[in-house]
Amino acid sequence: MSTTADDGIGLPSRPQGIARVIKGFRIQGRVIHALTLRELTTRFGRSQLGFLWLMLEPLMLASAIGMVHWAVNHDSNGPVPIFLYYIIGYAPYFAFRAIINRAATAFHSNMTLMYHRQVRLTDVVVARNILEVSAVTGVLVLVIGGSAWLVDMPPADIPMLLSGLLLIFLFSNGLAMLAAAGAARWEVIDRLVHPLTYISLPFSGAFIMMDRLPPSWREMLLWNPQPNMHEMVREGMFGELIVSHYDVFYTVSCVVVLNLLGLAALRAVRPKLEF
Repeated sequence: MSTTADDGIGLPSRPQGIARVIKGFRIQGRVIHALTLRELTTRFGRSQLGFLWLMLEPLMLASAIGMVHWAVNHDSNGPVPIFLYYIIGYAPYFAFRAIINRAATAFHSNMTLMYHRQVRLTDVVVARNILEVSAVTGVLVLVIGGSAWLVDMPPADIPMLLSGLLLIFLFSNGLAMLAAAGAARWEVIDRLVHPLTYISLPFSGAFIMMDRLPPSWREMLLWNPQPNMHEMVREGMFGELIVSHYDVFYTVSCVVVLNLLGLAALRAVRPKLEF
């Protein structure tokens, strides 16, 4: 379709309505894809082993933690293989920690790109997050596939498993946007983020089954959305072998609110950045 000017010359029409929205998403998708490739090249050079190392790092750390706990006590988790239990718990937490830790330097490392009108602060944060999520997802596919093949333990509920992982990743994304915005205003945020992510590990529920805690402790800890998500992941993986405790509505609500706050923080900090 076209619009006609007063002189009768046909002019191309601008996309309207849903077509304009779709075009905008496509443009931002291409921007995020380019930023993701740039981030991968910046971190690992042009080596073909770059993304492989991105997967090996969480795989080695998760495997080391699983081996240590397996060596200490073979039967502490009953019918659940303890090595698999700790890998399933630590790999998503690794993504959570890596996403937030790298967010604090996101804008400083990509300051020259902010001159481009198509590049938004959200794109920079999301591009970095995609790398970490892709690496951990690859690790979990290998581990879960290996457990199904070697010990005949496939996931009990794949939709629940994927839902828990998705919520962890979105929760991390919301915190990453807040951390990036905060670090852009106050340098001290960058110094606080790393120790805080390590301190949060005992309260994240990554290694602790909520059913093994006293009811009062469990109720208090479940106010933190993270244990709810890890409980969903464990139920999706182990099913009836464990007893899970979580609140889906509360967890989803926290994730939505956190991401909205993150978007608002990035919007507020954009005019104050010096390019």
